[in-house]
Amino acid sequence: MNFLEAKWENLIMANYAVEPDVLIPYLPKGVELDPFEGKFYVSLVGFMFNKTKIFKIPIPYLGSFEEINLRFYVVRKQEGRTKRGVVFINETVPYAPVAWMANYLYKEHYTAVKTKHDWQITEGLKKNRLCLEKG
Repeated sequence: MNFLEAKWENLIMANYAVEPDVLIPYLPKGVELDPFEGKFYVSLVGFMFNKTKIFKIPIPYLGSFEEINLRFYVVRKQEGRTKRGVVFINETVPYAPVAWMANYLYKEHYTAVKTKHDWQITEGLKKNRLCLEKG
């Protein structure tokens, strides 16, 4: 049985090439930066985390929320095999209890910042805005 289940919906991703020196301070032991066509990228990812369940039990009120994360790409070379992965610099959610639980259980880097989103449908196209709010 899975501890945590959820759906990632309405995902948007922006990738930015950066100098590797920017990422080195966040690089965990045992992995190295994973370039793509000779460049190193960070990704800003926003999505809706929906229908969250813990041990198959739906979570009222805190079960659907925006998540925004900043990540970069790594590789681990071990016993002749190459394994690719991501390192999260930051993961942002709107609820402090969600951030606390993820940090405590998974040793993540979540922060709680009030967020909001809205959906605009124009001429048959769905547009999504995901925003951080100050205060």
